[in-house]
Amino acid sequence: MPMLRTTFKASSAPLVKARLYATARGIYEVYLNGKRIGQDYFNPGLTQYNKTHLYQTYDVTKQIRAGENALGAYLGEGWWSGGATYAGENWNYFGDRQSLLAQLILTYADGREQIIVSKPQSWTYFDGGPMVYGSFFQGEVYDALRERAIEGWCTAAYDASLWKPAQEIGLSKQVSQAYSLNNPSVADYSQATLRGQFGPTVQKVRELTAVSMQEVRPGVFVYDMGQNMVGVPEIHLSNVKAGTKLTLRYAEVKYPDLPEYTGNQGMIMLENIRAAMAQDLYFARGGEETIAPRFTYHGYRFVEITGIDQPLPLTAVKGTVLSSIHQLASQYETSNAKVNKLWENITWSTLGNFLSIPTDCPQRNERLGWSGDISVFARTATYLADLPQFLSRHLQAMRDVQRADGRFTDVAPLGGGFGGILWGSAALTVAWESYQQYGDKALLAAHYEAMKRYTRYIQEKNIDPKTGLLTQENPTFWGNLGDWLGPEQNKNDNSLLWEAYWIYDLELMQKMATVLGKTADVRTFEDLHQQRKSFFNATYVEKQSGKTIHSGFKQNPSATLKAGDAVDTQTSYVLPLVFDAYDSEHLPKAINRFVESIKRESKAENGTLTPSYSLMTGFIGTAWINKALSDQGHSETAYRLLQQTSYPSWLYSVDQGATTIWERLNSYTHTNGFGGNNQMNSFNHYSFGAIGSWLYNYSLGIERDEKAPGFKHFLLHPEPDPTGQMTYARGYYDSMYGRIESSWKKKEKGHVYRFVIPANTSATVTLLAPSAQAISINGKPFASPKVVSYSSAKGKQVFELLSGTYEIIVKP
Repeated sequence: MPMLRTTFKASSAPLVKARLYATARGIYEVYLNGKRIGQDYFNPGLTQYNKTHLYQTYDVTKQIRAGENALGAYLGEGWWSGGATYAGENWNYFGDRQSLLAQLILTYADGREQIIVSKPQSWTYFDGGPMVYGSFFQGEVYDALRERAIEGWCTAAYDASLWKPAQEIGLSKQVSQAYSLNNPSVADYSQATLRGQFGPTVQKVRELTAVSMQEVRPGVFVYDMGQNMVGVPEIHLSNVKAGTKLTLRYAEVKYPDLPEYTGNQGMIMLENIRAAMAQDLYFARGGEETIAPRFTYHGYRFVEITGIDQPLPLTAVKGTVLSSIHQLASQYETSNAKVNKLWENITWSTLGNFLSIPTDCPQRNERLGWSGDISVFARTATYLADLPQFLSRHLQAMRDVQRADGRFTDVAPLGGGFGGILWGSAALTVAWESYQQYGDKALLAAHYEAMKRYTRYIQEKNIDPKTGLLTQENPTFWGNLGDWLGPEQNKNDNSLLWEAYWIYDLELMQKMATVLGKTADVRTFEDLHQQRKSFFNATYVEKQSGKTIHSGFKQNPSATLKAGDAVDTQTSYVLPLVFDAYDSEHLPKAINRFVESIKRESKAENGTLTPSYSLMTGFIGTAWINKALSDQGHSETAYRLLQQTSYPSWLYSVDQGATTIWERLNSYTHTNGFGGNNQMNSFNHYSFGAIGSWLYNYSLGIERDEKAPGFKHFLLHPEPDPTGQMTYARGYYDSMYGRIESSWKKKEKGHVYRFVIPANTSATVTLLAPSAQAISINGKPFASPKVVSYSSAKGKQVFELLSGTYEIIVKP
């Protein structure tokens, strides 16, 4: 792997400041006078490099010495070179060679500046260091025996006589193989912008220690980290013979002790990482040493170590957890230990997949920014962590790969995909979620014209002029994905789901145009919104029963369903309900049909008979199903659905030992193993974790006020579990104004609520109570100086509270 260095002489005059600006085509680590600068991993991060390329700024004032100094860097493939996608032909997506761009500016007290830049005339190059190879997909090769050759390499006294003159690597010299994503050429840098770092970098956020070890075959030691994690190992060796080759392989799961896995029981399962080798090689130098890869990362729970005769102690095998989320912004806890584990699994999948970009998975040869995943998960994510710049950067990536006709691609950065409107709509939904959570109107302003072009693309190129259906079958074929990986996904009429999302898109555009004061656009989107709602009710709803019906759209040539045939799936009700697509005539019947679809026994498409209160939704419907229930007054059903443990359900995977959210609701079972889904089977995929927003917004009741984005004013409307299975819930959210706390606890008669409303904020509180007389606040009758206003409706008491700490008792 490339190493670069230069030396320079600093004046003895007083130094006011020294700033190092650096970036790379590839990823880099930078060193000054023998020490690494910064603790980030994988800078400059992943962006659409031919449009937006980030650089980082470092304060190195204290590291500069009067006299001779040395500056150096390591370069790695990162996302620039090597494997980039699930398609093997996408090799060296942006280019085949890595390079450094750096500028060091020394500012002296007398006003003079000294500038050191990355010009080939003053830099040298070396490729014989211990870091032999580093790839995100394939792992890292490190030869510790080569460390002697570079000892002191980034000090001024180092003998660099074996180093070669550095070369300038222009874009014209890059060889790129970016084929299968069907994008405009990434070799077009005419719109390239070099931009300072925005959004969090990748850093070490946690450390794990192995909890157990099993010698599964002679000399094959498999260590269990106790948690499916994303990052790299830190393995301490003592007195291993010099030259010993250690091989480390990583897996999320092991083969179970079932007949179909005879011969592999106990071994790590690598089929689901596909063409990603996920293997690190380390050649020992002897003595005390540490294996700590820096130019790769893995998604794993189990690490297999071979090449040594005796196992290492558990304390010698650690895991460095990497993420762009440096700190969580919330906590959730209930009396149900399995729900607590579900919440914990959601947080771990978020940590692991928010790594420079919001990825779909962290382990196989994919790790892409599939926008359908972040679209459904954005609301949950904004409660889990402080993400305004992270999400803004993703929206920048979506703009960078937007097609000339207005289409947003399904993957960003890189582009491409085949998802259609359920994926492309992330450009609108993520923008709206971020604005609502953080109140940044500038984000909407920067993104608005791109969103507007997207709506024109749908209206003009994706609606069949004969039938009026949104078919997504324009000449370039946008995509046809529906309720991905749902147990009854093929029973859906995908055009119904697309139509519901189109209605939601138009509503969001209307709202965002209102925020930005674009009056003419507001009227346009209002009109389109009403037209499509009318079309939906006329096309997809059986008038007498309220049942969802098929439009006649053929999702594939062999489809036998015709117009008017029943759809009647959970997702076919969830989306139109939560997106307000039903008119007043059909709404009551649709609600009843929806609730019935959950309470009945069903049959999954794999033949499994499912009990009542089963989760028959996929990525899209799951994100909204409990919200749809609670908004229509059916929180009891929502709690039953949440706490179901049979397949398919959220807690089913918890009972199977999950420590993260899985790609499939049955990625693994104790009885059937992987069910034949060995390859398309990620065990770290946050989409089904979108239930997290309901845990915050309804179980805890902490929710933003759409009329006052950013939590200056917010809502507190906790809904205790009517089923009685859950006896308390408590948690918090750290808003930009401070910590919001909410809890409820079931008593023999009534409930006790506790709230903390931060300084300089206020909240609208809604509680289930027969009257104000049933409520006491901080031990006193309902009336209080901090109760600003009050109203009552349908057994709910609604009142305004100013900042403070409250204990509220509600008696039945």
